[in-house]
Amino acid sequence: MTHTYRLNFTAASDRGLVRGNNEDSAYAGPNLLVLADGMGGHAAGEVASQMMVKHLEELDRDPADADMLDLLAHSADAANRGIAQHVRENPETEGMGTTLTALLFNGDEAGMIHVGDSRGYRLRDGKLTQLTVDDTFVQSLVDEGKLDPEEVSSHPKKSLILKAYTGIRVEPGLARIALQPGDRFLLCSDGLSDPVTASTIEATLAEGTPQEAAQRLVDLALRSGGPDNVTVVVADVLDESTLTDTDRRHLPTAALVAGALAGDIDNPTHPDTSAGRAAALRSVPARREAPSLAQPEDPDSDDGEDDRSNVGRWVGLIVALVLVLSAVGAGWWALSRLDDTYFLAVDEHDEFVIEQGADLTIFGRDLHHPQQKACINEAGDLRLFDVATPPKDCTVFGLNSVPESARSSVTALDSGSFDEVNQQLQRLADQALPVCLTVDQKPANVNKPGVTCREV
Repeated sequence: MTHTYRLNFTAASDRGLVRGNNEDSAYAGPNLLVLADGMGGHAAGEVASQMMVKHLEELDRDPADADMLDLLAHSADAANRGIAQHVRENPETEGMGTTLTALLFNGDEAGMIHVGDSRGYRLRDGKLTQLTVDDTFVQSLVDEGKLDPEEVSSHPKKSLILKAYTGIRVEPGLARIALQPGDRFLLCSDGLSDPVTASTIEATLAEGTPQEAAQRLVDLALRSGGPDNVTVVVADVLDESTLTDTDRRHLPTAALVAGALAGDIDNPTHPDTSAGRAAALRSVPARREAPSLAQPEDPDSDDGEDDRSNVGRWVGLIVALVLVLSAVGAGWWALSRLDDTYFLAVDEHDEFVIEQGADLTIFGRDLHHPQQKACINEAGDLRLFDVATPPKDCTVFGLNSVPESARSSVTALDSGSFDEVNQQLQRLADQALPVCLTVDQKPANVNKPGVTCREV
């Protein structure tokens, strides 16, 4: 295939003003742009993001006539299996995972893969367009009409993601992107898109070379407080036929990496701004002296009894106020926890469903709602999907897919984070019954769906 377009690309990253390490990983090459934002303790986040990028970087060559979306999906799936293997071998890293946003170019168009809340943008004719849709709780509220898009950046649950590569199979978003000369692409972690507005990103991205724009975007995130790792990949689409020999000599040919992939690189001096200092202060718990009530200086004075009586009344009022505020605070805390709590349930069709909230009903109102279901294919691979959009290429996973000995354990499973409940579902999938054989393979009495085998 004759190349029509070339890329002028770069990548930049900073751990931010609060984080102690960088869990982002980025890659920029002649045919491939990748950004992965890792998550999980015990340094597992940076491991997950690096594993993802290292699997995808093998695609950085001309894909010719190959299906770019298949290439991206298969490479990401292989990395996801690697994450699952790492968790099995290192149980303390359970819950590790990574987002992914990547673009693969064949000279005429680009293929895009997306999972999580890292974003892909295109700047064309001065207008910024978001190419990806966040796999987040707040985006689901926007899609349902329960939240205005303008309120997303200030929502307390804006960082709660619903989909990531954690070792459990997920369905990525895949799309083909048409190219035009002059297009500028940006991949970024939420360390940029959270503290910096889209209009500011648009104005900054429109100026200078990719290298200059990338560094200015990182600086903007830092000057906005730098609350998270910030990583960007920027690339210009150039018309091959208009390039001179001098132009070609100045284009990068070797791939660039940033973030965790770049290893131990000292961060430059961060901007000394009020936002930066405030972010640094927020990383250290504030300590205050508890207020105290002073006793009367002269207990023998004529007003002593009245003073003590007044003090007693004030103490009573303060204690009552503290109790009321504590009750209100406890109620608010409990309600806020519902958004972070999930549990595995079985619906009326005996299908497993991930419920968000508490497994309680108060005054006839459920404090939970269905979030996602899972399906399982003939090979036993598990995949999550939205409750409203069941897939056609695999069977919904439920009680009839596991042996009777495993069914009673479902009601005893603990609630927890989204990742923890995903792991519970994966363990059930590991116990799935074998696929029922067809009649011409075995006598009919061998097949007992839901007892000795599962239907697909």
